This record gives sequence, C-alpha cells and structure tokens, in this order.
Amino acid sequence: MKSEMCSACGSSKIMHDMKIVDFGHGNAKNDLSIEIKTTDRILFNKFEKGALKAQICGSCGKVDLSINNPQDLWNAYQKTKNL
Repeated sequence: MKSEMCSACGSSKIMHDMKIVDFGHGNAKNDLSIEIKTTDRILFNKFEKGALKAQICGSCGKVDLSINNPQDLWNAYQKTKNL
C-alpha cells in the first residue's frame, strides 16, 4: 500500500517499491519472497510466489512491507485449504 506520508513520524520522505534481496550461494541475489505450495505431491510440487517490496521512511526508518501479487497468493492460499 503506497502512502505519501509516514504513519510513524508524518514525514514525506518516502522511498517506494524498494527491493528486499537475499544473497544466496555464490553471492547470487534473490528477491525475498513468500511462497505457497499449491499441490500435494512428494516431488515436483508447484508454488505460487510473490516478491516482497518495501516502503521506507527516509526520516525515521519505518519500513512497511507489501507483496506484488496479493490476489494470486490469496487464491493459492484458499486452494491449500482443500489439499
């Protein structure tokens, strides 16, 4: 959820859509993400993934997180109730 004002300090110094990365094997960058398993198999499972993004206040440092595809994740979550 984009906002032009910080909910903690009221500043307008907001950085939008900042990537959150994890450094994996060999310093490979990977977007930090949420995943939901959408199949009930032992091998070759399918997942719905959504990358996390941050909104950061440049004054107080408050960080708000959001996901790039909330509806897809919600649908996958609902599907897991039937597995």
